[in-house]
Order: sequence, then structure tokens, then C-alpha cells
Amino acid sequence: MKEACLKPQDVVIIGAGFVGVATAMWLQKSGHKVTLIDPKPFEEGAYFGNACTIATYANIPVGTPSTIKQIPKLLFNPNSPLSIDWSYLPWLTPWLLRFAWASRPSQVEKIGHQLSVLLSHSHSALAPLIEAANGHDLVATNGTLYLYGSEAGFVKAKPDIDLRRRHGISVTELTKAEVGDLEPHLKPIYARGLFFENAQHLLSPLDLLKRMGESVITNGGKIISNKALGIDRVSANELKVQLQDSSVLCNKVVVAAGAWSKSLAQQVGDKLPLDTEQGYHVMYQGAQQVLNRPVGWADVGFYMTPMNDGLRAAGTVELAGLNNPTNPRRLKLIADTVKTLLPQLKDHDGEWTGFRPSMPDSMPVIGQSSKDADIYYAFGHGHIGVTLSGITGKLISELIDDKPCSVDISAFAAQRF
Repeated sequence: MKEACLKPQDVVIIGAGFVGVATAMWLQKSGHKVTLIDPKPFEEGAYFGNACTIATYANIPVGTPSTIKQIPKLLFNPNSPLSIDWSYLPWLTPWLLRFAWASRPSQVEKIGHQLSVLLSHSHSALAPLIEAANGHDLVATNGTLYLYGSEAGFVKAKPDIDLRRRHGISVTELTKAEVGDLEPHLKPIYARGLFFENAQHLLSPLDLLKRMGESVITNGGKIISNKALGIDRVSANELKVQLQDSSVLCNKVVVAAGAWSKSLAQQVGDKLPLDTEQGYHVMYQGAQQVLNRPVGWADVGFYMTPMNDGLRAAGTVELAGLNNPTNPRRLKLIADTVKTLLPQLKDHDGEWTGFRPSMPDSMPVIGQSSKDADIYYAFGHGHIGVTLSGITGKLISELIDDKPCSVDISAFAAQRF
């Protein structure tokens, strides 16, 4: 049912990934008219290639004191979970400096708290959208495992475990035997594990996104296949979104273009330190029965997830910009590790690479532009775009409705930089 709003607005949302579509659905609940703009809606972007987890436990930033200690090694080790392309280093250095600053213990504590607050609202904000899209059959609730190959690696993870618990995130520590009971098909080369029993995962992210998109259209929304090039102020109440061969007029604009949001924000006048993580996945068609739930492997930084059409192994982080070609070494690293953990599998039969929007403090940008109050930002979610899509959309809708926000979003403002 639509909720009454003070004045229905004509809103253009740039980006038709999970965040953009969730924002459209929440705006429609408030009675607004929405138009989604995306060059290739519902094809094979990050919303397609992700690890499929609804990671309500993911309040640990990428940057921590432990990560900073490893950076010199990361520069020289192409097989590490986080790698940096040497040729991109001159462009990445300002981002890395902010990353290092955000990785101080005091900042990690603050970031962990802010993300945990946002994550605590993620389920209640996403569930009604899944219901509206008739997507219940695409969501599984069987928990998520995260494994460590050595006792030393598990001990190093203790600060992260404690940070989660301090902020109300439930996590159970498992022995090797307990992991084996949950996932008997895994080769027992792990030492310890963590179990997030309330976690969910998607059986087909792209199918769910398509159904959510269909809900937007059913409720009167539009989806335009085109690239947004810029945003201009036309009058006191009207904005123009310039496309490749046309333009669209509206009252409000939401930039939710993921890794491609930086240039749009900069064109508006907001210079934000958004960069790109290149992610990868390999698929094993028909192999979904070997695991009961998503299983993360800390040593390489990826998840293996059972889906409707097979087993997906997705993850690792490569900092190399938006123009980086596929790196076959990253795909081989994932595939080789999967074969180590699940030697019964045949070779993979599908590969993908895509780009995640990455902020140096691991926190998304949610809120109004500092230059134009009718332009809103909803990007930079890193590895948890699906998880935070519902609450991000709800918060943007509340801002446009001039209602109190469900969460204090001052920490996520563009102005924090």
C-alpha cells in the first residue's frame, strides 16, 4: 500500500542495481513517480556476479590495523586476498592514504559501530521489497560459515569477532569437528570457523533483481536503457539528466550508479574518494548440493555459495580502476582454492568479473549532495550492496519525503570528506 507524501515528486534514479531498484520501490511506496536509468539494466553487473550473501554481520571494514601491516606484502603478492595493480598506484595513492587513516583502531571501532547500526535495519527494510517482488523462493535462510585455515589465522581474527559482539552481531565460534558436521563435503583442511546462524543468501541475485524491476514497472515506473552523462539545474524545481542521445526532466535525482557514481558526483561539484574493487567469480554448474550454505574462506577472501543453478565461488579484491582487464590470475586463484577445499568438483564452467564501488572507510555515501539539495547519493556500498539496498532506499525515500530518518545518516554523508 502506498503511503501519503506531502507532494509526489518525479524522481530519476541513475543506476538499476539493487540499491537503485530498492530506492525506486521505496519511493513508489510513498507515491512518487520513478524512472530508472542504466546503460545495461539487469545484465551482468556487480548485482549479478556477487557472492549472493545477505551479510547482516558484515560490519568489519576492509581497512583494519592488520590490513595496513600487510600492504607492503600485498603490493608484491598477486595471490593475496587483496591485491593492488602497480600501474594503477599513482592514481590510487590518495585513496590509500585515506584508507590508512580509516584503518586506525579508533576509526575501525567507529566504522564498525556505524555499519552495525545500518545493518540492524537491513532485514526489515529489504524483506518487504522481496515480498512485493514475490521473491521468497529466491532467498535461503541457512546461516553462513567463515573458515580459517590455521589456528593462528583464527587468533588474528579475534579483534573482528569482538567488534561484532560489542555491537550486537551474533556469531558462534566453531571447532573443526563442528564445521565438519555442518559441511561434511568440505576437505577438512580448515582449523576453525565462525557461524552466522541468522544470515540469508540469494539463490539467484539476478532473478530477484529482475522481479524487483518488474514490480517497479507494474507500479508505474520506467526503466530507460541509456547512460547518464550529467545532471543540470534547469529551474528552482526542475533538474535535467543528460543522456547519450536525449535528456530527462525531473524534480529529484538519486545517484546510485555504483562504481560509476564518482564522475556524476564530481560533475555536480562533490569530489568524493570513490574507487573501484574488481571482483571475480567462477561457476560450477549443477554442483549446488556439495554445500548447504555460503562458506567463506579467510585465507583467500572469497565465498562459495550454493545457488539454483550451481555453486558460485566469488570474491577477492583487486584495486586497479574501472579500465582494468580481466586478470586470469585472480580467477585461477579462486578456482585452485575451490579445488583444494572441494576436490570432488570438476573444472569450473563459467567466469565473471565486475566492479564494486569502494570507499576508503568502507562506508557508503547516503544523503544529499553538498551542492544541490535535490540531488541524493546512494553508492559506495562495497561488498554489501545487496544487504544494504533496502535500508539505503528507505533512507533516501525518507529524505525526499522530509521525514525523520530511520537511522542517523550523518556519518554516511558526502560531507564527511
